[in-house]
Amino acid sequence: METVAVYFERPVRTYGLKLRLGDVAMALECSAAALAELTESLAALDPPMQLVSCSLVWEDDLALLQICLPRDQAPRLEEAAALSGAVITERGPTALINLQGPHFGDRWGLASEALSGLEAAGVEPLALLGVTHTLQVTLAPEHGEPALEGLGQCFCAPGGRND
Repeated sequence: METVAVYFERPVRTYGLKLRLGDVAMALECSAAALAELTESLAALDPPMQLVSCSLVWEDDLALLQICLPRDQAPRLEEAAALSGAVITERGPTALINLQGPHFGDRWGLASEALSGLEAAGVEPLALLGVTHTLQVTLAPEHGEPALEGLGQCFCAPGGRND
């Protein structure tokens, strides 16, 4: 016998809503060969580069990367990209909001809840990433505080507080 349970609460409890400012988002395009060179260059860096997030999509034979990293790390990525033949197509400041568990991996509809909160605040995210127990919202820096308020309508930290 199998037991199936569905669990949902409003507002959704998190370990906290944290706004992070001072990062840079970059969009890169490159061939598979350039991507291999870029990743080898990044792996060889000492000290290692601190990436906040990275996503990759293939469009025909072109790798499209979206990378978010601390501002002071950006010149290192720019140098590695230039050496490998990757082209930076966009670069700009970002803000990030991280939402983490508990039990985000066991629940359905969390991305929808986050998007509803952002919509209520009039904020359009640049990206929304979900991995196991974490949601990460990337947005323009000026939208950080309004996004926190909107997300606070759908999510709450321990004790019901979001500060």
